[in-house]
Amino acid sequence: MKIARGWTGTREQWGRPIGQHEAVAKKVAFIAGTAFALESVFELSASMADAGTKDIRIEAALAKLWASEMAYRVGDELVQIRGGRGFETADSLAARGERAVPAEQQLRDLRINRVFEGSTEIMHLLIAREAVDAHLKAAGDLAVADAPLGRKARAAAKASGFYGRWLPTLAAGRGSVPTAYAEFGPLAGYLRYADRASRRLARSTFYGMARWQAGLEHHQVFLGRIVDIGAELFAMSAVCMRAETLRLSSPAEGAQAYELAEAFCAQSRVRTDTLFKDLWRNSDAGDRRLAKGVLGGRYTWLEEGVLDQSEGTGPWISEWANGPDAGENLHRRYR
Repeated sequence: MKIARGWTGTREQWGRPIGQHEAVAKKVAFIAGTAFALESVFELSASMADAGTKDIRIEAALAKLWASEMAYRVGDELVQIRGGRGFETADSLAARGERAVPAEQQLRDLRINRVFEGSTEIMHLLIAREAVDAHLKAAGDLAVADAPLGRKARAAAKASGFYGRWLPTLAAGRGSVPTAYAEFGPLAGYLRYADRASRRLARSTFYGMARWQAGLEHHQVFLGRIVDIGAELFAMSAVCMRAETLRLSSPAEGAQAYELAEAFCAQSRVRTDTLFKDLWRNSDAGDRRLAKGVLGGRYTWLEEGVLDQSEGTGPWISEWANGPDAGENLHRRYR
């Protein structure tokens, strides 16, 4: 955030600092709002862990998943804001007499968080399993593809009792009351939204379970979106709580925290609404068919001509690009 502020406030384009152009200002706002949210998610997760009053595996996993993804987006936007200098190393900048800003190194360092200690894909599946565990237990043999019809019938009877009690609680809640969370001032509407969206998320999970039953586990992209919605709602709630905590402890800082929180919540709500829409309107089925064709060798002609054919053809090219020395081969070529 500090690097972005300094660069966009002094670097000029078309007669004014680039930070005054909306296209860049939006990126600065994203970095600022997300920085506040990242700290809020961490503070909330850490305080819950310190309290030791409940199992926070899901919250901790959501924090790791969401923070890894959003921090990388921040790093990517910083490189974009700095243009060619964002892609240049700090040593290179220093050698030319400029400030040694390691923007590209930050981006590379942040990238590994999406892989280490549980990749994004694994975190999605881990959290999704926890989220649908209650449904799997309630469904029983309904979620077992090869279960006999008799066992499925008994499971259906048992599940109807569970869902008969659970589904009515998802119809409405505190978020439907216009005056709810009034103590949060301008953030009240976002907390009401988070409440309503949480119930909608639970309903969507149920619909997915009812639609695909035992096959739900194979719809990993759907489950990933379910988890991402939950992560955004978790972050939104954390941000509102932290802003209010800061307001009570330091009114001056709290006022600025409210501004950051309001901006973040508006950004998060847009992302959440898009994720909800994508649950049911997406290209998942076509993508699965295409991937199957790629793995089956259907489009190998598209892979041809990428490397310089004058240096060799056939198996040599494959060994050069995919063999144990592939990295060094590429390094030598571009050096």
